[in-house]
Amino acid sequence: MNIMLDNESKVKSKDSKTMKILVILMIIIVLISVGIIGAIYYLQSTEFKFLINGVASKNYKDDLFVFNGDKIYISIKDMASFVDYTAYNGSYGNQEQYSEDSTKCYVEGKNEVASFELNSNIIYKITTDGKADYEYFEIDEPVIQLNNKLYTTVTGICKAYNITFSYNKSNNQISIYTLPYLVNYYENNNKNSAISTSFNNQKAILYNLLIVSNESNTASLAQNNNNNTSLRYGVCTLDGQEIVGTKYQDIEFIESTQEFLVKTTNNKVGIITSTGTTKIQPQYDELKQIDKDSNLYLATNNEKQGVIQENGKTLIYLEYDKIGIDTQNYTVNDIKNPYLLFNNAIPVYQNGKWGFYDKTGKIIVPIEYDSLGCLVKSNTNINVNSIIIIPDIKGIVVCKKYEDMNLYGVVNYQGKTIVPIVLSSIYSITNSGRQEYYMINADNTINVIEWVNKRMDIDKINAE
Repeated sequence: MNIMLDNESKVKSKDSKTMKILVILMIIIVLISVGIIGAIYYLQSTEFKFLINGVASKNYKDDLFVFNGDKIYISIKDMASFVDYTAYNGSYGNQEQYSEDSTKCYVEGKNEVASFELNSNIIYKITTDGKADYEYFEIDEPVIQLNNKLYTTVTGICKAYNITFSYNKSNNQISIYTLPYLVNYYENNNKNSAISTSFNNQKAILYNLLIVSNESNTASLAQNNNNNTSLRYGVCTLDGQEIVGTKYQDIEFIESTQEFLVKTTNNKVGIITSTGTTKIQPQYDELKQIDKDSNLYLATNNEKQGVIQENGKTLIYLEYDKIGIDTQNYTVNDIKNPYLLFNNAIPVYQNGKWGFYDKTGKIIVPIEYDSLGCLVKSNTNINVNSIIIIPDIKGIVVCKKYEDMNLYGVVNYQGKTIVPIVLSSIYSITNSGRQEYYMINADNTINVIEWVNKRMDIDKINAE
């Protein structure tokens, strides 16, 4: 009997130990599972993620982003397809547009083109609405080349593509929001939003600013009720703080200066800053910034043009028929600013004659020339180009008429004569992607740069 009790006790003890072992094993398995799940979750949370408008993107190359400490560099051309742009080699707007120069590139969207160049910290942007007016932006670092590709910083990529960009280091996540997405969001969340009135006004969103109106559904009103005289526009921040009251007939955002061109109900325009300060009183028929560094504006009243400073002070009196040149026939020169040549010479036209002022308002070339530039045609050489400037010597081609003959010469950006008015023609030839400049004098064809360098110290002249 005792033997049976002893055996039963041994069995129970053995079963108890087995249960304890099983419980311990189950706890270990649970802990291991929790650890594995935690590790997987941690790996997932730290795995790099790239989101476009809140949606994860997987189809990107490993070198789209290059991390260097706290800095991020982005492949300019590779980013294009993710934000509905197209990227090309070369430089937009001239013959280089059709080259494959890998040290330059431009990205083209529905409304705008942005151009980059290796080792340059300047981005040029131009809208594709036919106005052909460039704006330029200085970014934090020059464009670099890595992996045989051009890269720019976060600042550069945001400017070029009109996007917002954020990087969450703890989550290892990059988030990008495109302008069309943001426009749709703020239109749906602000009934007085007026950002659909123009592409420039849409870009104000990227600077925490919103164009608004005094009536709801402004987009359809602007399209269907052009005679709605009660419609007025203003500006507020994205969180609703008023910057400019809704009392203007029209407002246009100027991205390069983050200011607003405003038009009053009597059709006069002025400039208001992004903080709501009146910079130029609305007293002109038209205003246009022609130099961001010196804050110069082309002003028009009663079909006469002049130049004013940011404080409204007149630099060049509004008495000229035209200021600035027409670059349409001189695309090879790639003139970004037709109002300010070589960052100093302002072309003015009055009573059929041309001359130049400088940025201080001083006349540097008398108003006595019949035209600027030389238009040429060649039936034998398609690479012969009309020119108006010669960049190598900072020269500007001028012309005088003598009876039925046009004679040409060259002045520099300070108004000093480089080549006298004796030439029957002056032009450039495209050779291996570079421009070579030639002039014809008494049936002799002469290389302009070589002739100038032999006869004068051009660097000394330009430095004076």
